Amino acid sequence: MKKIFTFFFVGLCLFANAQTVTYQDIQEQKSAKELTGKKAGDNITAYVASDGVTYTIGSTITYGYPTNGKYYLYFKDVTGSWVNAFAENENASSADRRADREAAERVENRAGGVATIKKIQCLPVDGFNKMTSGCKIYLVLNRGGLACTNFEEAIATKEIVVKASQEEAASEAALQELKKWKEKLDLQIITQEEYDAKKEELMKLIK
Repeated sequence: MKKIFTFFFVGLCLFANAQTVTYQDIQEQKSAKELTGKKAGDNITAYVASDGVTYTIGSTITYGYPTNGKYYLYFKDVTGSWVNAFAENENASSADRRADREAAERVENRAGGVATIKKIQCLPVDGFNKMTSGCKIYLVLNRGGLACTNFEEAIATKEIVVKASQEEAASEAALQELKKWKEKLDLQIITQEEYDAKKEELMKLIK
């Protein structure tokens, strides 16, 4: 009986600490402390983004194309700067060291790749005024120590492919495929029955 009570109490505590943050919260510039009870913005289990999709720990995201063509602006290798710090030249200037760290953190084009969300945080925008500063959504990902440093900016710049965009792409692909089948029908390469069967299949994807 005691074990059951302990399990129930722990589960209740975890549930009480679970937090859902929304894009509206970010827009209203609420602080991390206000949203999660912690200045570091921990304990977020779900985030309802501007695209209307609810992202949770374990959800997947799909990489879009880097904003500048080669490197992402809103993804970084959070292990890169640590590794690079051990190899810093003591005689190098602070500007050179900073440049080395930034180079080590760069993430190259991974368009179409998928990563799983390992942790969700709302980090204060102003690190010196954490109690009053608004915050941004920061994701820790499961692949190679990668992080998304500003989730909403990544969505806005299409460095992340949102669910709606994926559905639009699938719809367009299905429409183009249907046009090819119609051309085959017009050229009498396929029968009306074959075309109708393919059309019924593809129409499920066309929005």
